[in-house]
Amino acid sequence: MKLQLESNHLYIIAFSHKKLPLQLIGKLYLNSAEKEIYTQQLQQIKSYFDASEIMHISTCNRCEFYIVSKQSISKEQANQFFVDFYNHLSPEEKSKLKEKSIFKKDEMAVRYLMEVTSSLQSMVVGEREILTQVRTAYETCRDLQLTGDLLRLVIKKAIETGKQVFTETDIAKNPVSVASLAARKTKQLNIPANAKVTLIGSGVTMQTFMKYFHNSSYHYTFVSRKKEKSQALQSKYGGHFMSLNELKEIPSYPTDVLIVCTASPSALVTEDIYKKLFEAHSHPIIVDLSNPSDVDENVRQNYTFEYIDIASLKKQAQENLIKRKQSIFEAKQIIHQNLEEFMQIFKERCVENIIKEIPEEFKHYKHKALNEVFKKKLETLEPTQKQLIEEIVEYIEGKYNTVTYKKLKSILLK
Repeated sequence: MKLQLESNHLYIIAFSHKKLPLQLIGKLYLNSAEKEIYTQQLQQIKSYFDASEIMHISTCNRCEFYIVSKQSISKEQANQFFVDFYNHLSPEEKSKLKEKSIFKKDEMAVRYLMEVTSSLQSMVVGEREILTQVRTAYETCRDLQLTGDLLRLVIKKAIETGKQVFTETDIAKNPVSVASLAARKTKQLNIPANAKVTLIGSGVTMQTFMKYFHNSSYHYTFVSRKKEKSQALQSKYGGHFMSLNELKEIPSYPTDVLIVCTASPSALVTEDIYKKLFEAHSHPIIVDLSNPSDVDENVRQNYTFEYIDIASLKKQAQENLIKRKQSIFEAKQIIHQNLEEFMQIFKERCVENIIKEIPEEFKHYKHKALNEVFKKKLETLEPTQKQLIEEIVEYIEGKYNTVTYKKLKSILLK
C-alpha cells in the first residue's frame, strides 16, 4: 500500500546522530528564534521542492525536514539542495552531509516518524523528551502556516503511537545512560526535601544528571575549577556557586549529598574535602560519575557512606540494555500495527477526496438538463407535471450518488 493524496507524497530528509557527528549536526541550524528569518528559510526550502507543506525538527542530535510535495523528489536531488543550502560548511562536511543523509518517502517516512516519536531513533532509547520536541516543532510550523492536512494527520498518529509505546512497554523504565541511571538511583535513597546538595563538575554528564535529578526543594552548591562554569548551572537551577579552590579554602561546608564528575586524573574528594562536607553527618551520600574515580581510596576504605559509582552504574546499564531490547521489539510491533491502521484510514481518506466531486458533477448535469437541454419541453408541461419530473430527478440524483460512491469506493480500496 502506498501513501498518496492525489499526486502528493510525504518525504523526510534527515540528518541524525545515527550517521553524522554531533558537531556537524550542530552546524545545521535554522534561526528559529527569529520567526521572520525562520519562516523565510523554510519557505525557501518549500519553494524549491514545490511543497504544499513543510515541517522542521531540530534537536542537539538531529535536524529533519518533513515535506509534502507533488514533485517527485530523489535522494540525490535533496542531498544536493541541502549541501548548497548549508553553504557555510567545509567541503569535507558537505561531503559527509551528502553521503550520510536519511531519505524516506511515503509509508517508510511515516514509519520513520513513528520510530522517532517512540524514541527508537534517539541517542538514548526510551527518552520521553522527543515527544514534546516533535509536538513543539509541529505547532511552531503550523502557527507559521507552513503545514496542512497531511502533516496534521501524520503527526497526530505518530504522537499517539509514541505515547502507546511509552505506556505499554518498559522502554523508558530501564535507563541505559549512566547519568539518568545515577539520578534515578540517587532519588531512591530517601533524600530529605530540603537537602543540601554539592555538585563538583559542570560537564555534559553533570548537565544530563541534573536534568533527571533536579528537585526545586534542594539547596544546591555548584563547584568547578572555573567559576563561570559553575555559575552557568547555578543560574539554571538556583543555589550557590564557587570555584574548586574556594571550596578547598572553606573550613567547613556541611552537605547531605555530593555529586562529583570531573576529568581530573587524580581524586578530588580527599579526606580533607570529605571531612569538610560530611564530618558531622550520620548518613552521607556520594555519587561518583568520574573515570577514574574522583573519590580517594582512603576515603572509600575509612569512612561509611552511601556510594554510587560509575562501575556499578555501567553494570546496571548493561543489564538494562538487555531488558530494553525486548521493549524495542515490542515497540516495533506497536509501530507496525499503528502504521497499518493509519495507512488503511489514510487510503480511505484519499479515496474519499478523489470521489467527493462526483455529487457536484451530477448536480451540474442535472441543472443543465433542466435549464438548458430540456428547458423548452419542460415549459410545455403543467406545473404539477414539471414538479413531478424534478422530484424524480432529485430522487435519482440521491440514489445515484449513494450507489456510485459506495461502489467506486469499494473498487478503489481494492
